[in-house]
Amino acid sequence: MPPDQSLGMTAHGPAQATEAHRRSTTEGTPVSTTGAEAAIRTALHEALTSYFATGNTADDHALAVYSCSLAAHVVLRHDPHAVALIIGEGDSPNWRSARSVVGANGTVRPLTDDEDDDLDEDDAVLNLVDGNAAAWRPLCSRFDSRNGEYHLDLVKARDAGTAQLTT
Repeated sequence: MPPDQSLGMTAHGPAQATEAHRRSTTEGTPVSTTGAEAAIRTALHEALTSYFATGNTADDHALAVYSCSLAAHVVLRHDPHAVALIIGEGDSPNWRSARSVVGANGTVRPLTDDEDDDLDEDDAVLNLVDGNAAAWRPLCSRFDSRNGEYHLDLVKARDAGTAQLTT
């Protein structure tokens, strides 16, 4: 695939367990600053719990959408003018991490310490695996194959999670 190509891909495979699920069931859910973010966080943990119990594809799809939405809420809470979160691929096919933020003017900046800490709190990006790519890759505005980076469209991701809450 050429660099910077728009997305619309699909893939297969099981979702990974995350440290966030363990923390959410043993340490409580972190406090958020908006009701929508709190609702998305709760729905994410419910989808994760359900997926672990059933392995259901619908739960895996919901897990991916809520993960993207939570990541978008976190970044937009810190930077309301941000337009994308850059998610990079790691050494294995199912390892992804938040790398940087794209501003409204197109400039790329590193995550702030607060953004990084808040994104790590829920490990939302770690739930974005090849097995549920059909749910999360369409929420990306582009893919840079040279660097293995997806640009998660923050408004599209945020709104997808909100829409998923009503289904």
